[in-house]
Amino acid sequence: MTRIYITRHGETEWNKQRRFQGNKDSALTDKGIMAAELLSDRIEDIDLDCIVASPLKRAYRTAEIVKGNKQIDIETHDGLMEINLGDFEGMRWDEIVEGHGDVIDKIKSDPFKYGYPNGESLIQFYNRVENAFKEVVEKCRGKNVLIVAHGGTIKCIESYIRKFKINNDWMGTVVSNCSLSCFEVDDNDEIKEIFYNDIEHLKGSAAFN
Repeated sequence: MTRIYITRHGETEWNKQRRFQGNKDSALTDKGIMAAELLSDRIEDIDLDCIVASPLKRAYRTAEIVKGNKQIDIETHDGLMEINLGDFEGMRWDEIVEGHGDVIDKIKSDPFKYGYPNGESLIQFYNRVENAFKEVVEKCRGKNVLIVAHGGTIKCIESYIRKFKINNDWMGTVVSNCSLSCFEVDDNDEIKEIFYNDIEHLKGSAAFN
């Protein structure tokens, strides 16, 4: 049995500013760092064999914090990166709508067909993430693995596991920062969901008041 734990990186400065990050980066906030520390405490007694992270700094830094004292290396996989938003990276939603409303209308009408300018379409992104997830499962077969990635990436993994098609409001329904999800994969690649988007470890902290 392969057990897959999945988390999203901690809150970043651009998350607070509601800016599109994509393949660009911004630093974790104090809240993001503390959330990663709380997640580290939650999984302290879980015997992880592998940690695989997106190479983007916000995810990799989160992985470093969550790892805690575990004596395992953090591997990276480019396929786990967030969607490439091209020209829109670093912009706020209102700025994008104001300056590129026609492009947004096209993307919203069919996100699988129309991609972000100089970026990816949703189908390109989904296919990349699906392949990456399968590669991680195969490489860590029979082990306990933690994947540290992004909201969009995890939404694609959820879509693959639950067998549903992502719709045009997919970016509004992503998991919480530093939440924890867990799945089991048997030898026939049948996937069982144990829990999803759990944030119990983030409750009751002064950091979130």
